[in-house]
Amino acid sequence: MSSNLYPNVASPIKSIQRGTAASAGSVAISSVDISKSFVNSFAIGSAGTVAGSGTTSGTYTPSGGAVGAPGGNLNQNGSFPLYSGTRLITASNPATNGFVSQRYGAYLHTSTSLAVTGACNWEVVEYI
Repeated sequence: MSSNLYPNVASPIKSIQRGTAASAGSVAISSVDISKSFVNSFAIGSAGTVAGSGTTSGTYTPSGGAVGAPGGNLNQNGSFPLYSGTRLITASNPATNGFVSQRYGAYLHTSTSLAVTGACNWEVVEYI
């Protein structure tokens, strides 16, 4: 199936501007008609924190130190106990410490500037 572009022109693209941003901020561009433009952005970085949960297992061996009581009441034959089994690791509050992530990008702020949220490649396409 073929398609036709009306009016009959060679290309609907008026201009393409491309660039790379290393960090968040504003990027100056040549003036475009916002109503006839769009931005593509490709993140080259991200930010966020993760509160993990899971388990760790193994045998935790004694340190070999003697167990004693204050005041000179020392048990020379004692040692710290063996620890074995599974230990649980979890976020203190998964509802507030859960996965948080941000994907960087860019958007048209004005006809002559892009707002950039972080490291990304961007292009502004203006069509006729």
